Amino acid sequence: PCFPPCSRMKETSGWQQVFSSPRLDWVIERVALNAKVLGGSLGDHDKMVAVASCSEIILWALQADGNGSEIGVFVLGVPVEALFFVGNQLIATSHTGKIGVWNAVTKHWQIQDVVPINSYDAAGTFLLLGCNNGSIYYVDVQKFPLRMKDNDLLVTELYRDPSEDAVTALSVYLT
Repeated sequence: PCFPPCSRMKETSGWQQVFSSPRLDWVIERVALNAKVLGGSLGDHDKMVAVASCSEIILWALQADGNGSEIGVFVLGVPVEALFFVGNQLIATSHTGKIGVWNAVTKHWQIQDVVPINSYDAAGTFLLLGCNNGSIYYVDVQKFPLRMKDNDLLVTELYRDPSEDAVTALSVYLT
C-alpha cells in the first residue's frame, strides 16, 4: 500500500507536504509531476501528479490550498514504461508500441498503436518517438489532432532511416 505525497520547498519554513493520495493497493512504478499549468482548463495555478503501475495510471489535480481531486484512472493496456507531461498533456508510452495521451482541454484519453518505441523526447508541444523501424514520429499534443476517418491520434512520420536502423536515442533542442 502506498500514499504518494507531494511536497513543496519554502525558503522560510523548509519542506511542507501539500498532498497525499488516497491509499493505493499497488506499487508505484512511475511518477509524473506537472508543476505549473499555464492557461490550462484547470486554472493558471493548478499542478498535476500522475502515478502508474503496470498498465494503470491515476491522475490528480492539486490546488493551491493543498487539496487534490482525482481527474481519472486510465489504462494503457500494456505496461507503462514512461510517464511524463508535455505542456498540460499527460503522456504514457510503452516499448510495445502504444502511447496514451490525456488532453487537459478536452479531458479525453486516447490510446494509439504505433511501431515499437525505443526512445522519446519532447520539443515544445511536440512529442517525438524514436522507433525500432528507423522512423521518428511526432504528435502535436497541444492540438491533439485526431484523424477524421477513424478518430485515431494523428501520428506523423518525420524521418525514416533508409537502412531501418532503430532510433535508440533522441535529443531535441528548439531555439
